[in-house]
Amino acid sequence: MRIDRTTLRLTLAYLLVASLWVLLSDQLLDLLAPAQYKHLQTLKGLLFVTFSAFLLYALLRRHAIHYRRAQRTMSTSEERLRLALDATRDGLWDLDMNSQRVFYSDSYAALLGIDKAALGDTREQWAEYLHPDDRQRVLEKIDLNLQGTQYENVYRLRHADGSYRWIHSRGRLLCNAAGQPMRFIGIASDITQRRADEDSLRQAAAVFDATQEGVLVTDARQCIVHVNPAFSRITGYSREEILGQAPTLLKSGRHDSAFYHDMWHALERHGAWAGEVWNRRKSGEIYPQWQCIRVIHDAQGAISHYVAVFSDITALKRSQRELDYLAHHDPLSNLPNRLLFTERVAHAMERSQESRCGAVLLLDLDHFKHINESLGHNVGDLLLKTVGERLQEVIPSGVTLARLGGDEFGLLHEQCHEAAQAAELAQILLNSLHAPFRLDGNELYISASIGISLFPNDAEGVEQVLRNADSALFKAKSTGRESFAFYAQELTDYARQRVELASSLRHALENGELRVFYQPLHDLHNGNLVGMEALVRWQHPERGLVSPVEFIPVAEENGMIGAIDAWVLEQACAQMVRWNLERNGPQFVAVNVSSRLFGRVELDLHVAQVLAKTNLNPAQLELEVTESAVMEDPAAALTLLTRLRALGVRLAIDDFGTGYSSLARLKRLPVHKLKLDQSFVRGLPDDPEDAAIARAVIALGHSLGLKVLAEGIEEAAQADFLRELGCDYGQGYHFGHPQPAAVHDQARAAQRIQAAQPPAAGN
Repeated sequence: MRIDRTTLRLTLAYLLVASLWVLLSDQLLDLLAPAQYKHLQTLKGLLFVTFSAFLLYALLRRHAIHYRRAQRTMSTSEERLRLALDATRDGLWDLDMNSQRVFYSDSYAALLGIDKAALGDTREQWAEYLHPDDRQRVLEKIDLNLQGTQYENVYRLRHADGSYRWIHSRGRLLCNAAGQPMRFIGIASDITQRRADEDSLRQAAAVFDATQEGVLVTDARQCIVHVNPAFSRITGYSREEILGQAPTLLKSGRHDSAFYHDMWHALERHGAWAGEVWNRRKSGEIYPQWQCIRVIHDAQGAISHYVAVFSDITALKRSQRELDYLAHHDPLSNLPNRLLFTERVAHAMERSQESRCGAVLLLDLDHFKHINESLGHNVGDLLLKTVGERLQEVIPSGVTLARLGGDEFGLLHEQCHEAAQAAELAQILLNSLHAPFRLDGNELYISASIGISLFPNDAEGVEQVLRNADSALFKAKSTGRESFAFYAQELTDYARQRVELASSLRHALENGELRVFYQPLHDLHNGNLVGMEALVRWQHPERGLVSPVEFIPVAEENGMIGAIDAWVLEQACAQMVRWNLERNGPQFVAVNVSSRLFGRVELDLHVAQVLAKTNLNPAQLELEVTESAVMEDPAAALTLLTRLRALGVRLAIDDFGTGYSSLARLKRLPVHKLKLDQSFVRGLPDDPEDAAIARAVIALGHSLGLKVLAEGIEEAAQADFLRELGCDYGQGYHFGHPQPAAVHDQARAAQRIQAAQPPAAGN
């Protein structure tokens, strides 16, 4: 047990005084008053007790004063500690090493949002609040620190709301004089938000360093205080070179003072600015940036920093230029495309208001589809590119050449003051295509048709002038191709009629407005009727009978020709069945097959269905296919004709001599007849060229074992000449016009009646 020295000194002093009092007081009483010894002895005892009481009071009073002073000092210290802990929102913990009981302050429990009683007073109860991933580590560190003095740890404790809070705990181990642990005491702080802020700062720092955008930070005096690696990569300035400098070091000189005045005005008014800026790299290169600047204020609202974030948009500018070029140019020929051509025509027409004239020419290649399909798209594309290059070589300076799409080119001549200039340019273009094109081992010949529209005479708007040129182009193609034609108002009227005709034609088949007329086919040697060719006619409810020359091209354009052909086929087969019931009727009926219908791979199935439906003998049906339709895809045509021949139907090549037949392919076709085109019959017998062609076709047909029929015979002299050449059959107005079946039936009936009557008397 420890003895207090001050208490021992006081006790010994008291013992000495008391002992001296007892010894000396008794001897004094014996000397002074022996007779009154007893009373004086009592008085002496009372005086001693009084003195002892006074001394005890003084000691107790002194002790009380010191105790109260110590209590006040302790209360003040405790209050200061409590206030300090409350101010820092820290919690106090105190482990008694002897009892192993833990004390927690109210603020400690408040960190976890629970009552202090819920924490308990043991380490085991407290450990239940530890995050499972932290428990073993934290307890091991506590045990390790119980052998030292200083303690610090970071861990997670479960809050009342179920979340875990990061706690920073600091403390120390207190020992007695003998070095024995007495108390383990410390404080705990909730650092959840601080850790989140630190994580955000680390992430922001990582983004700052890793971002591809350059970042520049200046102080309020516009002195650069920080840059990121991307800044150095974009500008070429290292961190050491740029810190302390002003951003004006980067100015390119391309912006005037008004630009920077507007920028600073936006910063002062809105605290931010964004826009495109041209700056200069360390190398001296001027480049475009997209830059955003923000003003940063301190806690007092004063400007503390400016932050600029920028990206190098050089590649973007380059891409925009490339995209703009691609948007306005044809990628195959690198010529202006329809969009750019239209814009230039619009500008030219605006300028034409100042008494300036111009011309728009539309050039379309003739029969390009045949080359593209027979030799492949690669050769076709190469031909288009080469045509564009050749046209560019011959056009005058100042003339815009554009590829509008497909095989169509457009030319804009802004200095064309009269039609003769446009005609001269068109002829130059046509002449430039006369020389062959040698491409990919092929020698190709191509011609073109050109439509011309003048402005402002023909049109006042872009769409109208282009539409007019297109109408003129159609006219050029309709008049034999490899030529040019000027726009005239009647072309627009004709085009409008074609649109109206196309609209009406869509309803003609449904409304039963189509008719089938039949033209007789005769044997040139004996004059007998051998067959009938079915020809479609349109009985328009308002316009009357519409010529096939007018509506067949429209039907071919809008895709209705296939449906019309199929309808004619069924009608003709049904009529042939009726003719079979008559005497001296035709032996077969011939039906034209358009290239669209012939292009269907299931044509043979359709023909078989019609034959089955009408119960017509296949040998009494003749299908006429144009030479050009066969030559579009000779291999596919051979396959389809073979399947049709297998059905038992007759096959004929129509318009022979107008296409580009190969004799090697022609001899393999399973056909029965060649039809000599009427363009070679019209000049007979006087035209020597027509006579030579007719003689050659007839000889060719017979040498291949085929019959030959001549179309368009209008005069007896033509029939006689063809008969002499050995032509087998003839067709044309000389033998009969196309008429409805009923008219032909009446004519034959009248002939039979006339043949049955006896000769008149006297004859």
